[in-house]
Amino acid sequence: MNISMYNEEIQQIKTSLAPFKAFIKRRAQGHIPYDYLVPAGPYQEQWDWDAFFMGVALAADIPSEAIYLRNWALNYIINARPSGKVAGCLTAKGYDERLNHMKPFLAQGAYLAGKFLKDYSWLKKHWTKMKKIVLFREKHLWNNKYGLGVWYDSMESGADNNIACLDYPKSSVIATDLNTLIYREYKAVSLLAEILGKNKDAKKFKDRADTIKKNFNNFLWNEKDGIYYNINSRSGEYIKRISYNSLIPLFGNIASQKQADSIIQKYLLKPGHFWSDYGIRTLSKSDPDYNNKKIIKPYSNWQGPVWPIANFIYMQGLLNYGYQKEAIEVAKRISKLVLDDIKTTGGMHENYDAETGKPLAADNFVSWNILVSNMLEEAVNKKNPFAISP
Repeated sequence: MNISMYNEEIQQIKTSLAPFKAFIKRRAQGHIPYDYLVPAGPYQEQWDWDAFFMGVALAADIPSEAIYLRNWALNYIINARPSGKVAGCLTAKGYDERLNHMKPFLAQGAYLAGKFLKDYSWLKKHWTKMKKIVLFREKHLWNNKYGLGVWYDSMESGADNNIACLDYPKSSVIATDLNTLIYREYKAVSLLAEILGKNKDAKKFKDRADTIKKNFNNFLWNEKDGIYYNINSRSGEYIKRISYNSLIPLFGNIASQKQADSIIQKYLLKPGHFWSDYGIRTLSKSDPDYNNKKIIKPYSNWQGPVWPIANFIYMQGLLNYGYQKEAIEVAKRISKLVLDDIKTTGGMHENYDAETGKPLAADNFVSWNILVSNMLEEAVNKKNPFAISP
């Protein structure tokens, strides 16, 4: 591949998005003791996955900027209760209970921050508390029959109205996105433990990660349909909605090559399911609830629109399984969406109409969409700043 042919396009994207990075940084205040990252606009809170993805995006450009990723981790560790519970949203006044418990990102963020900064010493005195946060879900939000985690509710998941999780009883959905993140989280703890010389923890969490992956493929893979589904633990039945959830295991390297080929070729690349001229949808076009409505309250719309964050995750999943050509095409389409938005409106949005490419919700939204700054470069060079590997 002639990488140089993309250099001008890559530079244009980086130049266009660079000014927006200044809007996401906030000074420490109140119960948030370290400088932190926010979605630009009215937000002053630290949100779990917004700041995680923003922190890695900053560090991927300038490694020293991983100080914000380190701060993100420390803010959660310091705010955690003795049980290990910590809300996914922190404010200067304390907890915001809208997100019951933070998503499984803490160890991943700590590992990647240390990797970018070439320094893990800051984590040593917080090791026990960090482990409690990581293990809280296994103790309190877990289904022992399947040996997998459950979301407290769809809002906790971040994919607010994802049809494969929405309106089910609390703590009942065994979800593919959640357990992909738990698998990555336990891998990260294992690597951190090894770095810090805690060999028993390293083995324990490696073994747990392997078990999570095994249970994941035993229970969440539907051989007949050739795709992963969530499970309703109350009935034991698959939640047969072909959604954003079904593609996330590609990001976590949980699928075998054969499984990945099935998901990608039968669903992801099919215009009748996920593939559109403007990126990859968040819900199959064949689903009866598929729509491109402009929704921001009471939740954001994950029932069809193209989200830059989801497409970044999909893109890295494609790269994991050898679909570089398709990954580059996704990066190009999302970059064009965002650049056109900036030229037209002066800003970005959190999602876009999958049928027209028009901006939908959240005017002047700056959060994880700064990942777009690096998407094409990463696709062309097969780079993954989120890799949980030595």
